[in-house]
Amino acid sequence: MTQVTTNALGELKNSWTKLKSEQPKLRIRNAADQLGVSELELILTGLGDNVIRLDTRHGELLQALEQVGSVMALSRNDQVVHEKHGVYTDFKVAGKGKMGICLGDIDLRVFFSHWKVAVAVIESSGETVRRSIQFFDSTGSAVHKVYCTANTNEAKWSELIDQFTSQEQSAEVELNEVPPADYPNAGQVESAAVRAEWEGIKDVHHFQAMLKRLGISRLEALDLVGDDYAKRLPLNQAEQALTLAQERQVPIMAFVGNRGIVQIHTGTINKLLRTGPWFNVLDPGFNLHFDTETITQVWLVRRPTAEGVVTSLEIYNGKDDLVLTLFGERKPGQDERADWRELVADLEQA
Repeated sequence: MTQVTTNALGELKNSWTKLKSEQPKLRIRNAADQLGVSELELILTGLGDNVIRLDTRHGELLQALEQVGSVMALSRNDQVVHEKHGVYTDFKVAGKGKMGICLGDIDLRVFFSHWKVAVAVIESSGETVRRSIQFFDSTGSAVHKVYCTANTNEAKWSELIDQFTSQEQSAEVELNEVPPADYPNAGQVESAAVRAEWEGIKDVHHFQAMLKRLGISRLEALDLVGDDYAKRLPLNQAEQALTLAQERQVPIMAFVGNRGIVQIHTGTINKLLRTGPWFNVLDPGFNLHFDTETITQVWLVRRPTAEGVVTSLEIYNGKDDLVLTLFGERKPGQDERADWRELVADLEQA
């Protein structure tokens, strides 16, 4: 556990100011890496200036966001950034406050046990002002961010910030490292046992429960189950999947997440653009930024359900974290799209 004190933050603010003067285009996430601190620690150096600490009623805050109208929701991990415009329509809190779900243009699955700190931030660059609410986990990593847009009701936004401003505006925070994942049966499960569990799946949402019963990681299950259910593909097939979806106008579902959230886009994609290592979807209302040079595994995965087989592409980084999942557009109870299956079959045969 790390105790971040006010004095330490004062020294950090000076270091960050110097770094920004040397690299004015440096993003805060990269600045934090360079300075050897968390993004939250950098944000809190602005407390009392351009940063306000909010209270911990995270679920209520997300519910209240509906009143401000359209915003931009951003969720990311180290490899993929997912940006979606829309309204937080009818956000629901469940699981005794541990879970949250939002359905609509902004489509979220939230795991509040990993949410620790929320702040309101105002960033100015020339005449441009960006207003955001940012949520962080216990490691100081950003979980989710919400930005004002030209379509946001700024008066309602200001009222919301006032409503959720914390009485305690201390810059001090306790941070913890992520505990190592626990897989009690790692290396001890036979392929036949994985296949037997896999073939009994009736819903894609039951997959995590299957892994827990087996006591192994997701990647170990993929490796053991056999090529008919899970097959490793060349790394370039992740980008190729997005390219084919754009060319053929196949509606997809793109899932991007971290420990605290999964954010989903559903629909066709149109404008694709590469900038250095980043492969981008740049559509009105939806942007995806995908660092294709730092992924390490791409898997084609087939899971049985009551409605038939559901096919996905799963993309992983060097820490074995799942950073991007692609499905064909599908609602519960529907058969999988034939054009998505054809697209994935073409990737498999390439």
